[in-house]
Amino acid sequence: MSSLLKIEWTILNCDSPLANRPCSRCKAIREFVSTGKFRLNANGSRLDAWLIFSCVVCGKRWNKSLFERRPVKNISHEQLEALQSNDRKLAERLALECSNSDAARSCGFTLDKHVSGRVGGPCDEVLLRIRNPAGGRIRLDQVLARGLGLSRKDIHRLVVSGVLRIDSPSGKAIRRPVPGEIEIALSCATASRDLLGRLQLKPTI
Repeated sequence: MSSLLKIEWTILNCDSPLANRPCSRCKAIREFVSTGKFRLNANGSRLDAWLIFSCVVCGKRWNKSLFERRPVKNISHEQLEALQSNDRKLAERLALECSNSDAARSCGFTLDKHVSGRVGGPCDEVLLRIRNPAGGRIRLDQVLARGLGLSRKDIHRLVVSGVLRIDSPSGKAIRRPVPGEIEIALSCATASRDLLGRLQLKPTI
């Protein structure tokens, strides 16, 4: 009996900038996006503050220092309250300042990933459903490249070789914006261990 693993990615629009930096988990340069949350540490009458970023591929956290050992009396009541409440506007402004360099750009979107179902035992096939509820004009190859941590060239190679099979009547779907919903099938027998790992799956032995 064949088995099927269902994975769902939902495209979330995002106006925060991306910062490129080494990811210790991915062992590569990755894009990090602000989570919109702060970390605070009080040491007596002094305060440390960080803005928390996360890798868009694996979710690894990076705490970007905002200030260290600053006297609390030198922090306005409004700023302290904004830090403690994870104020969205402050987080967006500081994220832009933190990423204001040649290595940063607008991210356009992020992906919410989760396993939506499993049928049978060890995985024979993966069905990846990509949802685009906001209707943003984001190309499918761009979404797959971001989600799998690969280049667009690698994604096109996987499609041409048949490793990734797109459920679409158009052969050009890979270069077109993601519709409201699209499904992509992947056979665990033909996929490499690396690709299965990027989907956070263990290869079938």
